Amino acid sequence: MKKRSIALATVLVLACSLLCSPARAKTFVGVLWPMFGPFFAVGLVELVAEIKLMPNVEVKTYLHQNWPTLVEDLNRQPKGTRTLVVGYSLGANSTVFVANKVDYIDSIIALQPSMLSWNPELKGKVGRIVEIYNPKPEETLGGMGSKKLIGENIEYIANNDTHLGTQFSPDFRKLVKSEIDRLATEGDPGLAQAEPSQPPSPANPMAAAPAAATPPLAPNDATIIRADETKKQPHCDSAADLSQPMAEMHRDEPPHYGSLWHAAVRQEKKPDASPGKTIGNPACSD
Repeated sequence: MKKRSIALATVLVLACSLLCSPARAKTFVGVLWPMFGPFFAVGLVELVAEIKLMPNVEVKTYLHQNWPTLVEDLNRQPKGTRTLVVGYSLGANSTVFVANKVDYIDSIIALQPSMLSWNPELKGKVGRIVEIYNPKPEETLGGMGSKKLIGENIEYIANNDTHLGTQFSPDFRKLVKSEIDRLATEGDPGLAQAEPSQPPSPANPMAAAPAAATPPLAPNDATIIRADETKKQPHCDSAADLSQPMAEMHRDEPPHYGSLWHAAVRQEKKPDASPGKTIGNPACSD
């Protein structure tokens, strides 16, 4: 009799935990690498590995110039799947191209888009888009992380990170993870599509505050900036394509980007301001 009581109590506890816990929808996360893929994105490689450990989350990575593949993968997602696109540098530029080619994206996080590339205006339907950038081009290798994307309802976060150092920002990582949690526990994504004029409440300390209030300083002295008019950019692909010759990768770049980038590197050869961080060649795979 005692064993039956214990078994019944165990079943009740498990049932309660399942019923009381918020339902988590599947979340698809597409990550767009910067130029040269994951080789100069060690911090992003680490973040991808951490995201893969989160429940009900599927993560795929793309070279920035292979953003059309991400568009195809987003269009193949079953109904009810929440979607998040994360891009860094040229990958942040590519998020705009992706958004303009799909019906709807729940959320976009663009980390330091490059001024050394071009972008159309954001026209696609996005539930929430957050851009983190450094307004001082001299601190981002001549503007590689200083471009403001153009479009409505973009939440701007200004920081003072170097271009290579910003990928290690704990605030950036917390923002990505909290956004995944918010999407996973939110209601039917169809509601967000039906009411795009009502963006979700900020789920992260870095998110923008009301326009009338003075925005608080984030832990890394980042400040939040809002504007009605702004700027945006392109995309990337999977680490499996890194076996292609580097010359072939450059062939897909905007014709003016390579020379500008190398010139910027020669002029702005600054070490990473973040202590103890080394940029190496990680072994990365999806």
